Amino acid sequence: MDDLNPKEKLPQEIFAVCAMNAVLHTDGVAEMAPLPALSKEIEGTKGVRIAESRKGLVIDVYLNVAFGAKIPDTAWKIQENVKRRLEDLTNAKISQVNIHIMGVTGSTDAKGNRQEQ
Repeated sequence: MDDLNPKEKLPQEIFAVCAMNAVLHTDGVAEMAPLPALSKEIEGTKGVRIAESRKGLVIDVYLNVAFGAKIPDTAWKIQENVKRRLEDLTNAKISQVNIHIMGVTGSTDAKGNRQEQ
């Protein structure tokens, strides 16, 4: 199989699917959230927006965290996972991974047990 020519660009869908999978495999993440109004979803993905800059790709991820997750720790792990996975799989330069927490999923009952909503 021939190697990709470095000047050939991979479709954004590949980056978005890789980023989405990295996010969903991070502890503390409940689910991906839809993009805000006026933003168009990349086909086959949810909650990922990709832009190009001079320094590399800028990845924005929109998600809901699980109740009880430590948000700063979860966000840090997401940034590391997304950057590592995209750079390993695509050899692309990732300049930013921006995390947008849209909500918290789940709650507790009177005994403190987690319940899904």
